[in-house]
Amino acid sequence: MSASVETPTWHSHYPQNARDLSLPEPRALIGLLDDAARDFADRPCLTLEDWTLSYGEVAELVSRIGAGLSQMGIEPGERVGYMGPPHPLFTLGCFAMWQIGAVYVGLNPLYSAERLAGQCVDSGLKAIITFDEPGLLAKAQQICDHIGQPVPLLVGSFTQDPREAIALQGTEKLSPVQTIPDLLATDGTAERAIFDPVAHPAVLQFTGGTTGAPKAAVLTHHNLLVNSAQMVSWYPQLEPGREVMLSAAPVTHAGGIGPVQNFTMQLAGELVSLPRFDPMKTLDLIEKRKVTILLMAPTMAIALLEAARERPIDWSGMKCVQCGAGPVPAELKERFMQATGHWITTLYGMSETAPAVVYSPPERTLARFTGVPLPFTEVEIRKTDDPHQQAAAGEVGEICLRGPQVMKEYWRSPEATEQAFVDGFFRSGDLGSMNEEGLVTVSDRLKDMIIASGFNIYPADVESAILAHPAVREAAVIGVPDDYRGETAKAIVSLRHGEQLDLKQLKDFLTGRLSPMEIPTILSIVDEIPRNENMKISRLDLRKREGHTPH
Repeated sequence: MSASVETPTWHSHYPQNARDLSLPEPRALIGLLDDAARDFADRPCLTLEDWTLSYGEVAELVSRIGAGLSQMGIEPGERVGYMGPPHPLFTLGCFAMWQIGAVYVGLNPLYSAERLAGQCVDSGLKAIITFDEPGLLAKAQQICDHIGQPVPLLVGSFTQDPREAIALQGTEKLSPVQTIPDLLATDGTAERAIFDPVAHPAVLQFTGGTTGAPKAAVLTHHNLLVNSAQMVSWYPQLEPGREVMLSAAPVTHAGGIGPVQNFTMQLAGELVSLPRFDPMKTLDLIEKRKVTILLMAPTMAIALLEAARERPIDWSGMKCVQCGAGPVPAELKERFMQATGHWITTLYGMSETAPAVVYSPPERTLARFTGVPLPFTEVEIRKTDDPHQQAAAGEVGEICLRGPQVMKEYWRSPEATEQAFVDGFFRSGDLGSMNEEGLVTVSDRLKDMIIASGFNIYPADVESAILAHPAVREAAVIGVPDDYRGETAKAIVSLRHGEQLDLKQLKDFLTGRLSPMEIPTILSIVDEIPRNENMKISRLDLRKREGHTPH
């Protein structure tokens, strides 16, 4: 079904701020920092461990780093990579690039050197920002070896203020290398690049490659600026200059740029970095830094609930708990609500959409739905066998999206770009449905669907039912070959401490909750379910273990 953005049927589920939101005027993303530094110059902006930079200090450092990049020869439109974890240098680097019109490229440090080298070559990187950690410097060397030539490195300190001098070791083979403090010593300030923010790229965001070779989505300044305003409009309880966001998820993922960094900058909030996610450390920081905004992947939420049993904290100062990067079962929302007093807002989106397109409304009675389209966003469900045809209300099909946050194109890939759109809508590759009220339910990745005896099984639905079992901590469901059915559902679960579960007990529990065809016929108990580099449970790795490729 379809709905017009002028009179959306889901409008009644919007918070008042979202109803009143006007489409932001196009401008460069550096404007977010300009506004915050003008109005809240002395407020904390970036925090790591025991040091903090104010908005005024960040604006000055961004200008100086931008000037240094310009003097290195980085010109508008050229690409600069960031290879590292959540860290203040990520934000300093992004806004310095955007100030001079350069384009940010995220290089996930958990990826293989070979994969990262391919991304460097594909995007034509002019430099990489990274850190003085031996592991990162070694990976930089491996990237250069794969490429066959050195890539200029800009190296910052992992632990100290970026203005303090650092002594690099083990970089003899890495040439040329410059430290961030050296770059900051550059005389002058950066000239503001002049460009069309609607067309000019701000980010090349490589996709996860779960359904094929990774591609780079070209996200413009306007894509990201609009998405930031869309997301902030969902939370009328948030106040400019007073909020604190905890950044623990990978920043080289689209979520690190939009829902974490730009979201916080739009509010002139404090961004507290946790370079390595640790549930106990996260609970400590929530209390110590008086965190008001939390963004997690579902796996992180589960880990926090487990840790909170041993280390209870005061959750009363929290204003906004968000969860994305994977399906969030209603059962997990209820568990989190009971433990913390906070209801999780679920986010749905992808790299190509900057990334947010659907947010859940606050009503707990609607927990079974993923959410409603954000302002200025259209969602249509198209038939899987004919994407030009719209599905009926409630019918499962491919989720297709249109809005000002949708990417401009895939980088240097016109054929992939053409295939990604149908009738002006971006094809998500996800299965879902929309009811007559405009409430969207995301079922699963199209490639993850299991076909057993001609019956469509959506792993996320089965996983949600399994997670309701009191013994289960995490669950993943994949399709495996079956002589009779063609495919059958296999459940891989990890259990809570001291619990036990066998296949018969699981089947008995799921009877009545799922149809007989959906109930897994195979159960595997594991200590940990594998995750990919972005903290999502990796069905791809699980299928590889089984030696089974989906249809």
